[in-house]
Amino acid sequence: MKSVRRSIAGIAAAALTTTGLSVLSLATAPEAHAAEVSVDDAVFRWGINTEASSAAFAPGHWNLASAGKVGNPGAGGQRLNSADDGATWSPNATAAGWTNQSGNVTIEDLQTGGTYAPTTFLGTRANTEGVNGTTSNGISGETQLVFRNGTGTVDAAANTASIQWDGDASILYYSGLTFFYLSDPELTVAADGTGEVTATVDGYATSQADPTQWNDLAEQEVTLATLTGVDVEQLGFTSTPDYLGVAYDAPEGATPQSQVNANWGAFPQDFVDFQQLTGGSSYWYSSGSSADVRKPTLPLQVSYDATPAAPSVQVSKTQFLPSGSYAVTVNGTGFDPALATGTRPPLSGKPGGTYVVFGKFAENWRPSLAAPSSSRKNTAQKWAVLAADMATIGGANAGAVELTPQGTFTAVLTVSKSAIDAIATDPSLVNYGIYTYPGSGGVAASYETYTPVTFAAQPGVAEITLDSAPDQDFAGAATITVEDAEGAPATGDVTVTVTDSADVVLTTDTLPLVDGAVPITLLPGNAGEYTVTATYAGNANITEAEATLDYTIAKATATAAVVVTKIPTPLAVGTAKVTVNTSVGTPTGNVQVQVKTSGGAVLGTTSGPIDANGVATVALARRLPGTYALVATQPGSANVNPTTKTVNFTVAKVAAVWSSGWNRKPTPGRTGSLRIRVTGGGVGAATGVLTVRLKNSNGKVLRTARIRLDRAGLATVSLPKLRAGRYAVVATYPGDSKVKPGTTTVRFASVRR
Repeated sequence: MKSVRRSIAGIAAAALTTTGLSVLSLATAPEAHAAEVSVDDAVFRWGINTEASSAAFAPGHWNLASAGKVGNPGAGGQRLNSADDGATWSPNATAAGWTNQSGNVTIEDLQTGGTYAPTTFLGTRANTEGVNGTTSNGISGETQLVFRNGTGTVDAAANTASIQWDGDASILYYSGLTFFYLSDPELTVAADGTGEVTATVDGYATSQADPTQWNDLAEQEVTLATLTGVDVEQLGFTSTPDYLGVAYDAPEGATPQSQVNANWGAFPQDFVDFQQLTGGSSYWYSSGSSADVRKPTLPLQVSYDATPAAPSVQVSKTQFLPSGSYAVTVNGTGFDPALATGTRPPLSGKPGGTYVVFGKFAENWRPSLAAPSSSRKNTAQKWAVLAADMATIGGANAGAVELTPQGTFTAVLTVSKSAIDAIATDPSLVNYGIYTYPGSGGVAASYETYTPVTFAAQPGVAEITLDSAPDQDFAGAATITVEDAEGAPATGDVTVTVTDSADVVLTTDTLPLVDGAVPITLLPGNAGEYTVTATYAGNANITEAEATLDYTIAKATATAAVVVTKIPTPLAVGTAKVTVNTSVGTPTGNVQVQVKTSGGAVLGTTSGPIDANGVATVALARRLPGTYALVATQPGSANVNPTTKTVNFTVAKVAAVWSSGWNRKPTPGRTGSLRIRVTGGGVGAATGVLTVRLKNSNGKVLRTARIRLDRAGLATVSLPKLRAGRYAVVATYPGDSKVKPGTTTVRFASVRR
């Protein structure tokens, strides 16, 4: 059970305590010396008013808040579903998504003992005594809206603040029958203690007279609260926003403001005007109802840590090479000018600022501990003073830099080990560093800062740049550069080694660097992969440096030319000459020759050696008539790329060879039979059909026949009985794939017997 509900003042004090603050600590926190301070941890707490977390008049309804934006029910007359803790709307079951935490926003509930913790859905309608507001009208759930991680600026001395929060909350009345979104509140407080909290609001239009209405409203920025009498402290403040006695000018047709009871008042005009659209307007000003007592604003609390930071510096670089001079940037913060007052000219009695130096100091160097000036030796010094005093100390040429009223400065120092070692020779001077301490004799221990500086050699940066790649006949070139970690060129020698792909060392040279660079020659050689390595042994600034470069000597190119010097025939072999040329002289080895059909089938493969002139002569086997591809390939070598050349050649058809013989000559009294054979020289029998014509002595065609040649190329011609006389048989052959067309004539006489 929760304890008895406490007063508003008690709640505010408890809220302060839970954030690590107390009312006493707010009242007694030391006043800031520096002016404006940035904050990024601001917390905004507000219960708005008692009505915002109270039971509603309608049974079972109550007013509550949700972190984030609850889902749009899409229709009027919907309420959060208690059965699933507000996960959905009822009765249409669309997603609502009530939650106690979203992003930077939490809904917190007053707990037993006066602390606050994230609420439960049930906790939004039960008070500290455990009474459920939905069963007892007027009971408050005692919750607060909490926005965290606010960012902005606070000036406790000037009593000003400007803080912005990022996040969303939903304020729901009558369990969500009407609600609106509240987003991204922003606080501003002026020096006179007046202020305001603004926010973006959005929601949906409905009406008590017709709750089925549900129309999307345009978002707008409004004033949530106006403040007076704010006392900005380093850790925060509590203030009750204006309500009591604030008049509200209600629009025509709206419920007019009642100004007759002790609790009359209103929230800011533009905020209440927005609520006229949501249907919840009279909840935000006195309307003469019994709820007016619950409408005045509750205190809001803003907490943060605006305590000025102690003096500190950030140095752009603290590790350096032993040799050389280097510029470093020193940024100081927290050097409140009022903390260090000068005790000697030229700034006696005024803010003395701070010296910013690079030096080599003793272990005991602090002026606040009466360390002598001999404990501090420096070779670079700047003096950060207020702008009005820069000319007094000689201006920028004398090392003056500006110390802002906010306690910040930026100084650039030159760091040189050799320079400081030359003057800091006392054995007690042991610590290199960037130091700050009060100027003009001022005493402020917080101004005394020490940032150690170290000097050590570091690995150098070596690089090999390929200027031109070598080949098998000509050298290439590359350039080696070596620098220290700061980019200064190295001096001395660099060792250069060239190895092949098997890590065999081919050459090793030691070459002098000039201005950190040296050109090298990459010798010609056989085709392959090579690596050149540059190794630098180091110097005062460089521990070591090494670079490698991989490069390739490419294989030579080759070309081939092919001439078929004698085309093969079915009866005789042919020859071809293949001439191979390369970019590295006369090639050696053999040339392979393949003869292929027009379809790509390999018919034969042979090869021949390349002679001293780069020519290979290859015999071509006998071939039947047709078109062939001759593919000549020189397979290459370790130093030469392969090459291939293809030419086509054609073996011509052979002439038809005719022969004939009589089985029986025709006469006037009997028929005859003539044999005609067609062959090709070296290709065997012809194929196809003969056209045979029988002619008389006058050349008249007496008979025509088409006769197919058999496998032996033979056709048998049947002749009729013929009158006595002279005749001729003319046979015509159209040719085939191997044999040319041809004609033959057989003359004979028919005689009586």
